[in-house]
Amino acid sequence: MTSRDFGGCTIVTVPGDVDPGRVDEIHATTAAAGGKHVVLDIGNASEVHPSAATALAALHRRAQARGGGVCIVTREDGVRSQVSAAANGSQPRFYDEIGDALEDSMAAYQAAARAPMPVDPAG
Repeated sequence: MTSRDFGGCTIVTVPGDVDPGRVDEIHATTAAAGGKHVVLDIGNASEVHPSAATALAALHRRAQARGGGVCIVTREDGVRSQVSAAANGSQPRFYDEIGDALEDSMAAYQAAARAPMPVDPAG
């Protein structure tokens, strides 16, 4: 598994299927990087373990709570449906190509950076 920062977005590339052990690695990597805007490239995965699908959906919810999100790169309909079913509401976005996912993630990152800071009424 590889990870790299790209202008405030963390790109995580998983070389094969996603099992619970891989999810632990993904969580550790994204947490170390801040985990707010994540592009998760699982394009080489033909399947995702059910518990891993649940964990990926939870990763997205945590990123959303911090003002970000997770973009998942995969062409596998089975992988998409597993993660979508586990998401039970707020779903990560899915892309066929990493370039499209990165473009969307970067746009969200830049929009968040331009957003005005909330004013504390207590002063």
